[in-house]
Amino acid sequence: MFKFVTRSGTGIFLVLSILCSGCLMSREMAHMKRDIESQFPGIELEKELEFSIESGVFTTLGRILGRVVDDGDVYEATRYMQDLRRVNVGVYKIRRFPKNEPMNLLELSRFDEGGWELATQVRDRDEMIWILYREWYDEVRDMFILVMNNDELVIVRMEGALDHLLEKVISDEMFVANVFGQSPPRT
Repeated sequence: MFKFVTRSGTGIFLVLSILCSGCLMSREMAHMKRDIESQFPGIELEKELEFSIESGVFTTLGRILGRVVDDGDVYEATRYMQDLRRVNVGVYKIRRFPKNEPMNLLELSRFDEGGWELATQVRDRDEMIWILYREWYDEVRDMFILVMNNDELVIVRMEGALDHLLEKVISDEMFVANVFGQSPPRT
């Protein structure tokens, strides 16, 4: 009995470690936080959550959701999920803003030096959203989504075959709102 439990536990651990490799932390988001704090003196960010998800999770999750959820937008989102290779997420509480200095995250040197281009920018009364992308051999392979309000900064970096996803997000603002169950952003 004990040997069976040990083998089963090892097998489960092995499967979970393959599916969730890198899920517990995201060095890239930690570096991004450091870059923001050094480039915008006076801002103080507190990590709430940092993680990375690899492609195996997206393929599995996309297949499961595509079969069990009866919603057209969610089904369409699962098709895009299968094109993702990696997603890094960082969520930070904003403890303090720079004094008398407007923050434009597009000014980060990593975006200037890395060949990033602005896809869209949305300014709401209390929130600012930037969506940036980078091409590799005429295909969108990387995308950053930055969302900042008075309390929180959320950073998402996606890698994979993102051409179709970016086209959908830009052409149909209701798509993102419907997938996440929110009202669409105001421009």
